[in-house]
Amino acid sequence: MKRVLGSVVVLLAAVASADVWMVAPKPRGFVRFTIEGPLDDVNGETRSMSGNFTVDPKAWGGGKGTFAVDLTTLRTGIDQRDEDMRVEFLETKRFPFAILSLDSLTQAAPAALAVGQTATAQATGSFEVHGVRRAVSLPIKVRLESDSRMVASGSFSVPFADFNISRPQRLFLKLGDTADVSFEVAFVPKATPKPAEPNVATAPPLEKVPEPTVAQVLPPAPKPKPKAPRKPKPALQFTFLFKGLEEPKARGERLFHAPETGGPGNKMTCFHCHAKSDERSGILLKDGHIRAANTMYNAGQRPKFWNGFAATSGAAASICQKQFMKGQGLESAQEADLQAFIDAISPDPAPPLDYAANNYRSMETLLRDPTSGDVAKGKALADKYCMTCHLDGRVGPVWAPGLYEPDWVVRRVRRLEGHQNKQMPPWTITRLPDSDLRDIVTYLTSNPKEPTVFNRKKGGASGGSR
Repeated sequence: MKRVLGSVVVLLAAVASADVWMVAPKPRGFVRFTIEGPLDDVNGETRSMSGNFTVDPKAWGGGKGTFAVDLTTLRTGIDQRDEDMRVEFLETKRFPFAILSLDSLTQAAPAALAVGQTATAQATGSFEVHGVRRAVSLPIKVRLESDSRMVASGSFSVPFADFNISRPQRLFLKLGDTADVSFEVAFVPKATPKPAEPNVATAPPLEKVPEPTVAQVLPPAPKPKPKAPRKPKPALQFTFLFKGLEEPKARGERLFHAPETGGPGNKMTCFHCHAKSDERSGILLKDGHIRAANTMYNAGQRPKFWNGFAATSGAAASICQKQFMKGQGLESAQEADLQAFIDAISPDPAPPLDYAANNYRSMETLLRDPTSGDVAKGKALADKYCMTCHLDGRVGPVWAPGLYEPDWVVRRVRRLEGHQNKQMPPWTITRLPDSDLRDIVTYLTSNPKEPTVFNRKKGGASGGSR
């Protein structure tokens, strides 16, 4: 959806540069969107964009350009929802692109771009999506990197109604009417083509950038009404074992519980997946939840971590941060502090060997007869296994029983091929047995309170045994 519109605006931010610049081949950046709802937020992303603009980094306020996002490439993590988005919401067969035309950059400060320095400006132009073109204005940040890349970033809101986008009743019944979009797009100078030599193959032309198709530019969309503040949500309860911040182990414990340990937009913490208490008496903790991964208690003296991918617990934490916390890797000081904390809660001199962290045998096939379990047991088990993250206000969205495909749930839980997962960690059979998962899947796919979305073409839930 609307997020796609946001994607185009992301390109808008990139517009802030010109000699002739083009969207970088790879990595080119991303456009992400979120539609808030009382039941289940929808998050999506695309990295398929094209664009060119003319700008002089020494006076970048005069930049102009055109940028486009291929709306057919937007992904939300659920195949059927993506199809509904393309067919019913964005109508991509008629309107395949979101297109941003950048006319000017004002309030550009500083006036000239310097390597390693972030500059800001107000971008104005027009944005076209779903057959509607409106004037737009938004703040952007631009940074000139040492490798001749120019990176633009920003965020904005896109009201659906102002672009004649009607929310499908089934798909967006519970969601808001505005998409919040964030972006980061990289640009590189356009290469000057060399004269073609006889009998020598020339380089293929640059990716063609679609031009606006709507002549009339409507006034800017009115700003959406401020959202009502959410009620305070319950957080995971814990106590700090080490007080103050003078010692590395105390700083490491703060990182263990802080979503800021991850990247922008991250809500996950180490504590959502790992306990810091002894699990030898059982994996059900005092807070009533079971973690997806093994406890960090007594883990500091293992000979290896992450099945041998990391030699220290600090390096392992950096892998987790990149895999599940939207990060680019921890700083060396953070790795050292987290390692000091894990060492401090590892009293035994002869700990067990490295855990089979990913037990790949449980990540090979889908669950047999995934909907043949017990609904009542599944609800109770979901409270134990899932609510560390899926309780309202924590990390993941609140479950909506009846709106999911059985195989989709299994893929996400076991992290099978095609899981299209982002932050959710894998649940292996050592932590979540197949019998318990079957009950949970049965609960999540039974007795829908709303019309089923993903299986509407099949006429009901699919067992998907393999």
